[in-house]
Amino acid sequence: MINRRDVLRGTAASLLAAGPVAAQKTGDPFGNATATFNKDDQHVLPPWAFSARLRLPPTPRPTSIGTFSDLNGKSQVFGPTDPVPIGEVFHGIAREWSENPDHWCHQLGCKPGETGQKAWDDRRDCFGTVDAHDGSGKIHNWGNFPIKCYKMPIREALIRLHPKAGDRALVYSYDGMVPGPTFKFRLGQPVVIRYENHLQTEVSVHLHGGHNPSHSDGFPTFYVLQGKSRDYFYPNILPLIQRDGDEHPVPDEAEAQSTIWYHDHAMDATGYNVAKGLAGFAICYGEKELKLIKDRVLPGLGADSCHDPELEGRGDDSELEDPQNPGYYLPGKEPYHNPFELPLVLQDKVIDRNTGQIAYNSDAHNGYLGDTFFVNGQPWPYEEVHNRKYRLRLLNGSNARVYRLRLLPEDVYRRAMDVGLDEEELEEQSCPFLQIGKDSWLWSHALERRSTLLTMANRADLVIDFPALTESDENGPNGPRTFYLVNTMPQDDGRGPGEKLDDFGDPRVLPVPFDLIPPDEGQQEEAEPGPGEDEEPNQENPDPLPDLRPRRVAELRRPIALFKIEVRDEAPPSEDASVENGTPLIEKHRIEDDEVTAVREFIFERSKGAWQVNGRFYDPTIANAAPTSGCAEEWVFRNGGGGWWHPIHVHLESHQLVSYQKDFEADEVFDPGDPPDRRPLLNLVELIDFIPLPERMGFHDTIALGPNTVVRIRMRFRTFNGPFVFHCHNLEHEDMRMMMNFEPVPSTDASPHDPNVAPAARTHGNALTLDGQTDEEHPGKVGELPWEYHPVPDSSIRNAGENVIPPRRTGDDD
Repeated sequence: MINRRDVLRGTAASLLAAGPVAAQKTGDPFGNATATFNKDDQHVLPPWAFSARLRLPPTPRPTSIGTFSDLNGKSQVFGPTDPVPIGEVFHGIAREWSENPDHWCHQLGCKPGETGQKAWDDRRDCFGTVDAHDGSGKIHNWGNFPIKCYKMPIREALIRLHPKAGDRALVYSYDGMVPGPTFKFRLGQPVVIRYENHLQTEVSVHLHGGHNPSHSDGFPTFYVLQGKSRDYFYPNILPLIQRDGDEHPVPDEAEAQSTIWYHDHAMDATGYNVAKGLAGFAICYGEKELKLIKDRVLPGLGADSCHDPELEGRGDDSELEDPQNPGYYLPGKEPYHNPFELPLVLQDKVIDRNTGQIAYNSDAHNGYLGDTFFVNGQPWPYEEVHNRKYRLRLLNGSNARVYRLRLLPEDVYRRAMDVGLDEEELEEQSCPFLQIGKDSWLWSHALERRSTLLTMANRADLVIDFPALTESDENGPNGPRTFYLVNTMPQDDGRGPGEKLDDFGDPRVLPVPFDLIPPDEGQQEEAEPGPGEDEEPNQENPDPLPDLRPRRVAELRRPIALFKIEVRDEAPPSEDASVENGTPLIEKHRIEDDEVTAVREFIFERSKGAWQVNGRFYDPTIANAAPTSGCAEEWVFRNGGGGWWHPIHVHLESHQLVSYQKDFEADEVFDPGDPPDRRPLLNLVELIDFIPLPERMGFHDTIALGPNTVVRIRMRFRTFNGPFVFHCHNLEHEDMRMMMNFEPVPSTDASPHDPNVAPAARTHGNALTLDGQTDEEHPGKVGELPWEYHPVPDSSIRNAGENVIPPRRTGDDD
């Protein structure tokens, strides 16, 4: 093991001995294709930056809308040129489209044997109701609104990626768009999307943050094969929760999704396919969020931003459809139209300077970083906004880049480019904004911040108060009118954030992925102790923040600008949003100690030239965990070392933070070998008390596992049986097998299930596909590919990683 300071001294001595050394200006991973790519000068923008206006992907119109009886078995549901009924395509549709799984009958009281329309009618009672946002009564959690059907081709397209590109780039696209179209979903409204694969490679579409059947979740080997189609069925329901005093489970409105997205998830090819363009937004609206919009708490047009014109007879095809883009809504006519909301996907790509193509190095297993920064598929765009509050739904859609985002006034940005700003100056000069959510869910309260950190796949839901920033009054604006969304996170390779080794300074290399605050600031002072937390603060070290602050990573002195915002004029007459710091949003609840039925441990590490979890490479045919459906578990994630960041995404369910521990002293020591030695973490510091309460209480679908950290999360497993996956969302790590399967298994009184033992039978394969067949008599609707060997290990999986991660400290400890 080597101390970082020794390396710095050695580097300095070698440079002095060598004399003048020519600067390296071609530090890209792709040779001569991008000879101007210099990672040290990522803040230096081309002269044409901010010359193109932001493009918002359009919203597709459904090909059909109707009840189950209207649509099932009918031809041309997906348009006049497609005669194949729902579920009759090669890969079929999920069983849940037309059948009640057995465990629904046991756990929810659904009627066994019911199929078709009778099953749909039965589920309306089983899945409960919620209050309508407009006070009109109750709406059903399952199938309250008519089913919407869409058809989405996946195909190659030619797109010019920036103004100076000589040739158009060949990209992978959803219906010719990069990013793909923005879907608008409503909780309680089922959706079927027929994805057609016109590429020369297999794909698998994952609705990231969704709560959906396994057949539709984008399992890595549940492909849409070349030339074939799969009907993805999204019920858009709230999972159920059993409350004290309730006879039956009720819809869990705390789980109402908001900002979700979709992307490719094909095994071994996700990084390449996403870098080539396969990603897009899907925004979901629950009743509580619609009420916040209707009451003008959140930005929008009030009740006018809560309508779906297709369901309310607000216009015919000639009024709704864009004549320049058939199959899509005319801008302003889409469901839940909100002119004061900007969904923004942030990505970085390497662009070949000679051909204008996206360059991708399949051997760069650390992670893919780019030299060109895109917002909604455009490099360095700008947008004009009205002088009022705006909502920004930000998505880190990059393969391996971590963003620390700030909003800077133009004069501050220019000064940073000229002379540079240190961390304190950046913090003081950054514009404040409100964060109202993270990943798929709104928080319990709005929280004022000056920066937000997004690892890969994270989303941040922000509200920016432009009148406060421009200091508008009755005499007109007298403050700044131009702002830049910037990235201040130092990152030179796919390992993750970190300062350079040759800066001869304090090696503050590895930060934590949160803005830590003392527990007596803001809403933190009213927080109740969480599960396993001490009732009283640790008197020996009541405030470790003074020790933590010097170790926080330095931000870029010259930030990387991503997006320019120009405040032009006052908004059309309408009441502005009332949200402010501390405004209540959607109440959250803890998963308590007595709900946890099992604890599992997983170590994410590099080994044998690739990536492993618990010493294993990914195998799609086995179950690495088998939680009991309807129960809660606590999972422990540990970073195996080496300085890599691993944002861990768990499919199907949200999770809640219980503990976030970091060994800061371990950051000072590293192993230059590959793989690194797994070293014991002897000085873990608990940080959970210093994470702001809304973020700690909020739900996540991707948690950043920073170097030398141990994270504990809790989640419930509900509704659907498996298989599902959890994995690192550095896409190159995922492709190189840093992934595992979990399979929720039903348990009955007659046959209780031990969650710590692999299941005796699988729900894999054709059992997940409605009427799936593999014999010669029924060659269609094959569902999934057949297994080549026995899929289930008969040994216990509980010993994986045991006694490696220290137990969490509880209030009973000395």
